[in-house]
Amino acid sequence: MKKWKIALLGLGTVGSGVVTILQTHGERIRKQSGAELEVVGALVRNPAKPRKVQIGRDVLTTDIQTIWEREPDIVIDVMGGLDPTLGYIEEAISRKCHVVSANKEMLAAYGPHLHRLADEQNVSLLYEASVGGGIPILNALSQLLHANRITHVYGILNGTTNYILTKMEEENLAYEEVLARAQELGFAEADPTADVEGYDAFNKIRIIGHLCFGGKTQPLASEREGIISVTSEEIELYGKLGYRVKLLAVAERQGNSYSLRVGPTLVPHSHQLAGVKDEYNAVFVTGDIVGDLLFTGKGAGALPTGSAVVEDVLQVVSGRTFALEQEEVGTQTVVHEEAEASGAIAAFFTLPRRETDSAKIRLLSFLSSEAGFLHAVDTLETGDASYIAAILSGADVQVLQAFAKHVNAVLHLRAVLDDRLAHAFREADVTLPI
Repeated sequence: MKKWKIALLGLGTVGSGVVTILQTHGERIRKQSGAELEVVGALVRNPAKPRKVQIGRDVLTTDIQTIWEREPDIVIDVMGGLDPTLGYIEEAISRKCHVVSANKEMLAAYGPHLHRLADEQNVSLLYEASVGGGIPILNALSQLLHANRITHVYGILNGTTNYILTKMEEENLAYEEVLARAQELGFAEADPTADVEGYDAFNKIRIIGHLCFGGKTQPLASEREGIISVTSEEIELYGKLGYRVKLLAVAERQGNSYSLRVGPTLVPHSHQLAGVKDEYNAVFVTGDIVGDLLFTGKGAGALPTGSAVVEDVLQVVSGRTFALEQEEVGTQTVVHEEAEASGAIAAFFTLPRRETDSAKIRLLSFLSSEAGFLHAVDTLETGDASYIAAILSGADVQVLQAFAKHVNAVLHLRAVLDDRLAHAFREADVTLPI
């Protein structure tokens, strides 16, 4: 039985989960893989720190050179960040170590570069845990790419924001109130910026884009928006119109180009993604042969993410791996006009109470006759403001923004995931009345 020496870079939540799985499922792993996995080193900041797992003190080190001296076969990166991690991974590959990583920030920025290095050294680079935690989405996409041409991927890729949006809807609570609760429960970090501003989801969809649409060209940064502008009133109104607000990450083929975007998106109640709630993640994939597929599960946590890391290790041991799609495609920057062109756009207007009813009437009249094809509209009154939610096709974003400014309204634009609206727009001869 071959022994594989493993070195961990980091021993935090995910690293501890990896060690726990190797300890509790070691015998099963040996029987299934025909290999023995031994952790020979773990790079940590403080070897004396109390830990959730039992691991020999002699295994821990603060010196990366000690890791290299132990000649690992597989290096597991659960440190995160770019510096010094990127240099460590480049060094590991140059030493012909296979690499398994959960580092979404590094892989989003340098994934194709690291793949080229790994190919040159004939070693594996696997990173299932970087995108969906315990959801095996990258392996599934890799298998699909053998025969399918992926047309688009829609993902709920951040459990923190999905939990916040779920509770805002179910309990009619403000964003700030639910965020505080999520932090108390451990679903949100003390500094939630990476989650609520959409950076985490954007890194993940970039990784998916590399895999599905080609690794030879680094995608340009496209549209990224978080959820801090979403209000309970907006969620309520769009709910009445048959939609649920989700922070959706989208990788989409468009001719010979592809686009990436992350932002609050209206998903019809009838769509499978609308039913994904709380801290759960989901990825909806469409291939030209297989059609639509949905993958769902918990996207974070020590054991779900640790499980994905261990599965990648076993992929290395078994000799199975995946490569980036080699098709050359271009990139394009995506702005709200692209969301409009894809079929529909949602416009949410907030009119301060100090504005007269005439402003509301003028806005409704504008939406029904001048803004484009109006699919649906609804209003809500509170003690502080009037709210108008509209779903449109063929709308000119600049015209919408100019009219909102003219009536002193605050405007938020959202993408809409609903092909039915594009069909209705193409078939229509007249504008719907309110």
